[in-house]
Amino acid sequence: MADLLEAVSAEAAGASPHGARLLALALREQGVTTLFTLPGGHILQLLDACRDEEIRVIDTRHEGAAVLAAEGWALATGEPGVAAVTAGPGFANGLVGLLDASAWSVPLLMIAGRTGYSRQGRGAVMDVDQRAIAAPAAKWAATCYEAGRAGQYAAQALHVARSGCPGGAYLEVPWDVMRTAPAPLDVTPGGYPDQPARPAAAPADIGAALAALARARRPLIVAGSGAFWSGAGEEIAAFAEEASIPVITASAARGVVADSHPWSLGSLVHGGVALPSADCVLLLGSAFNANVLYGAPPLFGAEQTVIQVDVAAERIGGNRLPEVPVVGDVAQVVRDLRAAWRGGSSEGAAWLEQARGLARASLGFWDQQIDGHSGSQLHAGRVARETAAYVRERFGGDITLVADGGDALAWALGYFPAERPGSLLTTTTALGTLGVGMPFALASGAAHPGTPTLLFTGDGSFGLTAMEVDTAVRHGLPIVVVVSNNAGWGDVRHEQDAFFGPGRHVASELAPTRYDKLGEALGAGGEHVDRIEELRPALDRAFDSGRCTVIDVTTDPTVLAELLRIMGSAGLM
Repeated sequence: MADLLEAVSAEAAGASPHGARLLALALREQGVTTLFTLPGGHILQLLDACRDEEIRVIDTRHEGAAVLAAEGWALATGEPGVAAVTAGPGFANGLVGLLDASAWSVPLLMIAGRTGYSRQGRGAVMDVDQRAIAAPAAKWAATCYEAGRAGQYAAQALHVARSGCPGGAYLEVPWDVMRTAPAPLDVTPGGYPDQPARPAAAPADIGAALAALARARRPLIVAGSGAFWSGAGEEIAAFAEEASIPVITASAARGVVADSHPWSLGSLVHGGVALPSADCVLLLGSAFNANVLYGAPPLFGAEQTVIQVDVAAERIGGNRLPEVPVVGDVAQVVRDLRAAWRGGSSEGAAWLEQARGLARASLGFWDQQIDGHSGSQLHAGRVARETAAYVRERFGGDITLVADGGDALAWALGYFPAERPGSLLTTTTALGTLGVGMPFALASGAAHPGTPTLLFTGDGSFGLTAMEVDTAVRHGLPIVVVVSNNAGWGDVRHEQDAFFGPGRHVASELAPTRYDKLGEALGAGGEHVDRIEELRPALDRAFDSGRCTVIDVTTDPTVLAELLRIMGSAGLM
């Protein structure tokens, strides 16, 4: 907070810091390097102050994309993402990102301008009770009415966003507060820890978990998003080796244990087929929500011992009561398990091979569906599979993959690898937000400029944020976008076929748009693919060009992703 005090004391020398300057200073002191925004009159002072504080400002074409990009920043880096939007409609547009972050427990700060407090309730321009609207979608929501407390509020918002179970924080600052010079006594020295607390679990709970794992012959670890936010990957990988326990990574935790690790089963899509055969499941950092089929069959076995570990007590239980509940930071809990582990009854390599065989069979079934396709247009799963093979061969694990959509996302989840934390960005929250692809890709490109970024998306979801190609071009982010273009909302069409009869499609057809041409119009490169042998050369040209490129791939609209079929049969759609 020293810089904040210096800024206020400078007022006596004629400098006149204002609320926006203190806000920008606090962001910088909290380690914020990048802010996503779409400019508006209520936040201009903040954007100008960010320039002075050398905080990079990335301006998007829609406020929703700005806040989603901040969410993507958190998923790519493990640190809170920050976005600023103007009042009224700008605030409303940004809400989708705040809602998604809170639903998926992603640390994010959404700053919104607000009508000056002296004009609120008088019918002023963009005057809306924003905090009342934002509060249900946020972990924490506040309004700053004193310029001198702007920095304090920003620091508190970031602290809350990343502490305990992370979530979206909302801070609104009225226009006149942004412009007001504070009184020196308004600023309170002090600060928050650089990192959130990592609470240990009760020793008795650690003992109960150890006993259950030691008895198990077929134990299995499922690492959920909480494992990513706690930075638990190395501890989990080491414990898996020491205790002979296969590992599945899910949601934001994809890659915390690399898919290539000797004890990894990869994702829930295929590795999850082994879950019912496990006699003990160590669930790390995940609630019993739709992502894990509520902890119930067919994904979980009815007779299993389930150990649920989460930093937030309120996330324990819910749809299923775990036999062993453990409240504590995931990394700390696994560290304590390792320290006390004295061996168990695991079938070890034999169980690992059994589980891998089940996962291979699942993947093989998907391959059969793709290879048996006889349509004249490309199978979307084949495009996803070929794209995954290409990036493995060319980049290994040194690439960030982003996936978006319904049908397209489902195929990507089945084939895309994850070799490091933050290397596979998707919206796998039960909220099911579409259009995150381009914002997440922007964030990845900005956060890791030396690492290639590829987005695999459906045409419907791409259309929601396609103008962000312009953002990528303006900011020099060489994102490669592969659009699986089946000219419609694929999963919606298949649901309509199932519910109402074949061909009864309402509001689910789109034009066969050439998205490569759209990319070119926005200053990006463009490639069009109709045959599978054209895909790799198009990818080569895109990555070799060093610029944002949109690859439009015509795919068969009659194909339904196997994952969506499974979700439908499980009652999740």
